[in-house]
Amino acid sequence: MHSTRPHSVTMNSSTALRALSRASQQTLRPRLGLQRTFAAPPVLLRKPLQAPQASPVRLGIRFHSTDDTTSRPPKPLTDRDGLSPEAVQSDKDAIAARKAQQPSYELTFTCKKCLDRSSHRITKQAYHFGTVLVNCPGCKSRHLIADHMKIFSDTSVTIEDIMKEKGEFIQKGSLGADGDVEFYDASSIEDPQKPT
Repeated sequence: MHSTRPHSVTMNSSTALRALSRASQQTLRPRLGLQRTFAAPPVLLRKPLQAPQASPVRLGIRFHSTDDTTSRPPKPLTDRDGLSPEAVQSDKDAIAARKAQQPSYELTFTCKKCLDRSSHRITKQAYHFGTVLVNCPGCKSRHLIADHMKIFSDTSVTIEDIMKEKGEFIQKGSLGADGDVEFYDASSIEDPQKPT
């Protein structure tokens, strides 16, 4: 067991009393740092308020106006401006050749807004796993063809689902190896996912 002496208790209590006395004096004494932060010096309170003078400090903020004619034109997002027209055309040809090798669908539809009929080539990968928007050449509207990335809706949808909801049908066709084209009604074929 640990024994305590009466002298040490008296000494501890006197030390505690001195510490308490110092703490109370410090809390009652105004602190200079807080006075500067929260209160104005008494001299300023006696003078009438004056308008602040311009500060010589220059801020690093710049404002940009689109009406500014002296500014230089914006930089392009790609490096294609420095390319010759032949190089740009060869890039387009390379992209078209790469797209021609990918499995794809040929989509032909009539825009309900402008009644313009157009054909578009979309990759099977984009149709079944990505999001596809097709631009109408007539009215420049974008038509949603597939949205498996759920950008425009909460569920994965294709044009087939959208048209089925509206009570419309899609006419599908296939191109044979010999060049024959066969068209058929999509609703006439049994869905392999449906139980029979």
